[in-house]
Amino acid sequence: MSWTKLVKNAWSMSGLKQKDKKRLTFSLIFPLLLLLVTMLIATSVKAERTISSSSNMVVGVERKIDIIKNGYIMINDTFLFSASNESLVNFTLNDFLVGFPVNYSSNMIYYSAHDNEGNLPITKETRDESFQWLKISFPRPINLDNVGAYNFTVTYVFSDLIKRKSNLRDLFHASFPLYPSLIYDAAYCNVTVTLPSIVKVSQDNFPQDIFVNKTENFRVLNNFTSPLTAYANLSSWVEFSSSSFPLFKILELKRDLSIDGLGRISVTDIYEMVIVNVNKITFILPSNATNISVYDVYEKYPRYRVTATERNFTTMVEVTLGEKMEDSEKGRIAITYTLPFHKYIFRSNWQSYMLKISLTKPNEWIIGRIIVTITLPEGANFVQEKQGELEIEKIGFFQEKATLRYYNVTKFQNLGILSVSYQYMPLWAAFRPTILAGVLMGFVSLIFFFTRAAGKRAEIVAPAPISPETIRKFVESYEEKMRILFDIDYLEQQLRRRKISRRQYRFQRKTLDGRLLTVQRTISDLQRELEAAGGRYVDMISRLEAASTDIEAINRSIADIEIRYRRGEISAEAYRQLVKEYRRRKEENERVIEETLLRLREEA
Repeated sequence: MSWTKLVKNAWSMSGLKQKDKKRLTFSLIFPLLLLLVTMLIATSVKAERTISSSSNMVVGVERKIDIIKNGYIMINDTFLFSASNESLVNFTLNDFLVGFPVNYSSNMIYYSAHDNEGNLPITKETRDESFQWLKISFPRPINLDNVGAYNFTVTYVFSDLIKRKSNLRDLFHASFPLYPSLIYDAAYCNVTVTLPSIVKVSQDNFPQDIFVNKTENFRVLNNFTSPLTAYANLSSWVEFSSSSFPLFKILELKRDLSIDGLGRISVTDIYEMVIVNVNKITFILPSNATNISVYDVYEKYPRYRVTATERNFTTMVEVTLGEKMEDSEKGRIAITYTLPFHKYIFRSNWQSYMLKISLTKPNEWIIGRIIVTITLPEGANFVQEKQGELEIEKIGFFQEKATLRYYNVTKFQNLGILSVSYQYMPLWAAFRPTILAGVLMGFVSLIFFFTRAAGKRAEIVAPAPISPETIRKFVESYEEKMRILFDIDYLEQQLRRRKISRRQYRFQRKTLDGRLLTVQRTISDLQRELEAAGGRYVDMISRLEAASTDIEAINRSIADIEIRYRRGEISAEAYRQLVKEYRRRKEENERVIEETLLRLREEA
C-alpha cells in the first residue's frame, strides 16, 4: 500500500474536517521533506570532500622521501590516475589539490609539479587551518576516458627538519609528513624513505609499526597503505648516526660593493652560516675577481687554504675551514676582492655610467636573505627613475648608497644581472683634495696672521698620516685578542663539562691571561696612533670599544644566570630564553667587530 493511500484511509477513518485534514497532511509531509533535504545536503558535502576511487577514477600515490646532504628532505609524489570500470561519461580532470600538514609550511622552501610534457602550473591555496594546499592546474584538461591512464609528479624540498641531537654529537633526528593530504580517498599510497650511504641506521632508529626495512643496512624503509583516506595528517621520523653527514645553511649573505673615484671596485661578502661536519665550502664570485682574501672571526686564511679558479664566467673560491670554525656550528666567513672597472662599468658619455654585475650566489638549496649594497664615489648620484627596487639613501653630503634585498633564494633561482645607472663627473676625484688643501692653506694663513699681529711665533704641527703597516698591526693584534678570548671561553666550557681538571684549567688560564695582557698593551699603543689621526679612525675605535665592552658584560651575565640556574633560582625555560637572547646580542657585537676590522683592512 502506498503512502498516499495510507494517508487517505487515515482521513476517512478519522472523520476529520477538511481544514484539520490539511493540517495533518502538512504535519506528516514537512518532516519527511526536511529529512530528504538534509540527506541531499549531506550527500553533496560528502561528495565534495571525498570522491570514491571507484566512482570516477582510481588514484594511486608513489611517495619517495630522500634525506639529502646539507640537511634537506626532498619528497617526490607521483600520482597515477586510471579510469574505473564504470563509464566516466566524458569525465575530465582540470586541476588537482594536494597538501601536507600546515605545521610544515614554514619549512617548505621549494615546490614544483611536472608531467611527461613538462612543468605544470602550481599555486598555494588556503582552504582550512590544518593543511597547506597546492593546486596543480592542467593546461589541457585530462580526459581519462580517452587517455586511459595519466600521471604527474609533485616535488617538495623542506629545510630544518633534520636536527642534531644535543646530547649525542653524531646522532641526527629527521621528521617529515608520512602521507600526502588529499581531499578524497586514494586507492593506495606506497612510501619509500631513502637515507644516504654515509649514515648508519639500526632497527631502533625508526617506528617499526609504520616502516618495514627493505635492506640489510636499514637505509631503505617502506610503508604501504591501502586505501589512503582523505585528509591524511600523519607524521613520522627516522634517526641515524654519522660523523660526516653535513648540515649546511646560509642564513645571510651581505655583499658590499664600493666604487671609488679612481675606477676601483672593492667588494666584501659576509656569509652567516650554519655548519656541521663541513670542512670545505665553495663560494661563487663574479668573474675576474682578484686580490681575494678570506677571513673568519678568528683569523685570516693563508693562501694554501684558499683556491680560486675561473669557471663558467664566474670565480670559484674553495675554502678549507679552520678547526675552530668546524666546531662552532654557526659562524661567519668574509671574502674581500676587487673587480676590474672596464669589465663591469660602462660609460655612455662623459658623465653617465652604468654598473652591470651578475648577482652570483653559492649553489645551495636556500639562502635566507641576500643584501646587496652599492656605494658610489663621492660626487656621484643614482639616476632615480631607472633603479627599480633599489633603496637609495645619502651617506654624506655628496655620497649615495643603494640597497637591494632578496629573501629565501633557492638554488633554482637565477638572480640575473643587476644594472645600476649613475652620473659622475671625473673632476670630483680631485675635488676633496683641492678643498682640503684650500682649507688647510686658509687655516695656516689665519694662524700666521694672528701670530704675527701678536708678535709671536707659532709652530704648526700637522697630524702625521697613518701608515698601512700601523693599521695592519692593529688589525692583527685585535684578531689575536679575539682568538685568545675565544680560547678562554672554550677553556671555561671544558671546565664546566668536566673535560679538564681545575689544575689544568688554572695552568692554561694563566698562560692565556699573560698573552692577553701583552696583546692589550700593543693594542693600546696602536690605538693611540689611530685616534691621533682623527676622523673615521676615531669612530672605528669607538665602535670596537663599545662592542668589546658589551661582549664582556654579556659574558658576565651568562655566567651569572648559569649560577642562578644551578641554584634553582630560575626555571629551565627562563634559562634557555635568557641564554638565547644574550647569545643573539653577543653575535651582533661580534659582527660589528668583524665588519670594523674589515674596513680597517681595506684602509691598509
